[in-house]
Amino acid sequence: MNMEVTIGQFAKLVGSTVRTLRYYDKMGLLSPKKLNKNGRKVYTRLDWELFQQILILKHLGLSLNEIKEQLADQKINNRELLLVHRQLIEKKQAELNEKLDVINRMERLYNIEGISEEDLNEFAFIMLDLFRREKSQIQALEEHFKSDKQLMKEIKSLHDPKYKEKMDRETWNLIQAIKNATQYDNSTSRKKVRETLNKMDEMFPASGNFLSLINDDNFFAKYNQEFNNYFPEDIATHITKELETYYDDKEKSKGKEKNRKKEGN
Repeated sequence: MNMEVTIGQFAKLVGSTVRTLRYYDKMGLLSPKKLNKNGRKVYTRLDWELFQQILILKHLGLSLNEIKEQLADQKINNRELLLVHRQLIEKKQAELNEKLDVINRMERLYNIEGISEEDLNEFAFIMLDLFRREKSQIQALEEHFKSDKQLMKEIKSLHDPKYKEKMDRETWNLIQAIKNATQYDNSTSRKKVRETLNKMDEMFPASGNFLSLINDDNFFAKYNQEFNNYFPEDIATHITKELETYYDDKEKSKGKEKNRKKEGN
């Protein structure tokens, strides 16, 4: 089919705009070579075919500069191009799924009866930060403890969605309990902190092993970015203090139990 149309006619034909076509021409992406008798550029069938290729590559996610390079040099063949961009799309899809999971986990907390939306709003960014860092933190723990087979089995449980749902709630309960403990510092608030820590410890016994990492300078030098969580200073300080006290008392209790058994024998 013979076709020679002006820029305005071509814009209507392909569903674009004169402004866009002029930009393509300026950057050398789509520059008509043929001129009409008045010396004006006209678009031909070949230009139409090139425009369709540009649309397809844009749809696959290439930038205009990438499209220009691909069309000009054919650095990789079309099949390789499709494979590369499938990988990019799959990576982006995985990232979007992770972000959606963070939102869903937070929304689930908002829907739990008995949890104040006002309280959640106050600490929403803490929870969102915990959720978004979780994957990289688990990977860091897996790398650090890879030689400990028993511990690795427990770390693997952190990937379980059902476990996450239960732990999300207990993490929220701990933050609330710590908040009350910092405000009131009475036996009731401290007891609630201990009860919540005990629940979390029962759900994930390996958590005691991770406490030693708090004072491990080498670990944090390597994984500082993964564990630099957002916490108000008073909450962070109190959580560390309560964790250390809890596991210290637990070790003392184990020691006393062992002594009683020895005396019984």
